[in-house]
Amino acid sequence: MKLSLSAIVTLLLVTITSHAQQEYFEYGFKGGVNLSSISGDGDKVSNYDTKASMNIGGYGLYKILPKLGLQAELIYSEQGFSERFNVEEDENIDEIKSLTRMQYINLPVLVSYNLIEELWIEGGVQVGYLVNAEEEEETRSINDSGQLDSVTETIDQTSRYESLELGLLGGLRYKLSQNFMIQARYEKSINDIDKDLPGDQFNEVWSFSVGFVF
Repeated sequence: MKLSLSAIVTLLLVTITSHAQQEYFEYGFKGGVNLSSISGDGDKVSNYDTKASMNIGGYGLYKILPKLGLQAELIYSEQGFSERFNVEEDENIDEIKSLTRMQYINLPVLVSYNLIEELWIEGGVQVGYLVNAEEEEETRSINDSGQLDSVTETIDQTSRYESLELGLLGGLRYKLSQNFMIQARYEKSINDIDKDLPGDQFNEVWSFSVGFVF
């Protein structure tokens, strides 16, 4: 009898604890698409085009209140930008195209609020660490025969950019079912990321993700 009673009590405690964890703590992983570029007041900013890339990582959400939660994430994020310009000083060069790829490990910390049903609004801060940055530059020129030549060079640009990025971010998250959610978010850095160019240059990223919730 004592053994049976102990087993029943243990089962009840496990059930209650499991229910509490499901009620107040949520975690999972997600991945999706980034649309990134550079903004700011530098002379070259207007020439930058958006680059499409990817993001993937995990997150955890602790519900302080039924409609209010604190969320932390660890995300691998590929960012960057592209640009295209003509060289007027050299009539043999037709065009130069440049694609800069930047790889970040990001740690966002956000406050989440449940607006209606399964729709949450999110806002917070982010610290990003630049793992690597490289520029792929393609120079298209016209040779003596009048034909178009193309030469591509890859340049390591990691030292050009700040290793730490501080940013503000906000977005929406919608839980499709018990195990799936979708997310849209905008993030902009608040510190100048480019050490070489005059003026301030800021990362801008729109991210769209699909996640699996445990």
